[in-house]
Parts: sequence; C-alpha cells; structure tokens
Amino acid sequence: MSRLTETHRAYRRLVQLLDQEILKRSGSTKELERFRETLDAAFYLLGWSQFEHLVRQEARDLIDEKARFRMIGRHAWRYLQENLKALPVRRRLDLIFHDNPTVRGQLDKDYELRNEVAHDDRLLPREAKDVSAWLLKLEDLVDKF
Repeated sequence: MSRLTETHRAYRRLVQLLDQEILKRSGSTKELERFRETLDAAFYLLGWSQFEHLVRQEARDLIDEKARFRMIGRHAWRYLQENLKALPVRRRLDLIFHDNPTVRGQLDKDYELRNEVAHDDRLLPREAKDVSAWLLKLEDLVDKF
C-alpha cells in the first residue's frame, strides 16, 4: 500500500465530514464550500507530490537496470544514471509510460494543471474536481509500474 492509498482515505474522510457539516448548516455554506475547494487543491497537489516521488524511484530503478546490460545503449543509460537529478518529471514519465501514449498524454495534462494550481494560485477547474477518483487513478498507475 502506497502513501497514495492513505491520502485517498484521508481525503474521502475529510470530504465526508465537510459534507456532513454543510448538511447541518441552516445558513450560508459559502465558507465551507471555499474550504472544500481548498481541500480539493491541497489533496490534488499532495497526490501529485507522492506520485512524483514514486515516479522518481521507478525511473531510477529502470535506468539502473538498463545501465547494467552489456549492450551498445548502456552508455546512454549510464549517462542518464549519472545525470538523474537533472531529469525532469516529464522525462521520467516518458521512460515509464513510453508504451502507453494515452496514459502519458493524460499525465501531461494533469501535470499542467498541477503547475497551475501550485504556482498560479488557481483552484481546480470543475472537470478536475473528482479528486477521489483521480487519486484512485494514480494508485492504479503505480500498481502498473
């Protein structure tokens, strides 16, 4: 079980508590709705952070494995191995998901959204609001590494 699993469980529980509080309120729920938007953004970023950590580990393991083989391409793999810290997350995703361009393309879109939320102080757009489903999708991808 990865940290993503625990993050997903915590997110679902907090959403459940917020929903209960919204139902109890007889007046305005705008403040709680703003809390929910902040909660969604925070858990989206936390999920990405945990996923990136797993991507870094998987890419390192893949590069280490390829660098050991006695083939002509091992020199390129050794170069990557020596310069692993400089390899951006998107290039690591390319290594891991090179056989699945659909998943890779969706992750690229998700990463763009991550950057907007993290650096431009934006909230998640409506189409990305199902953070629970998104966290489950990340868990599924990690299981396929």
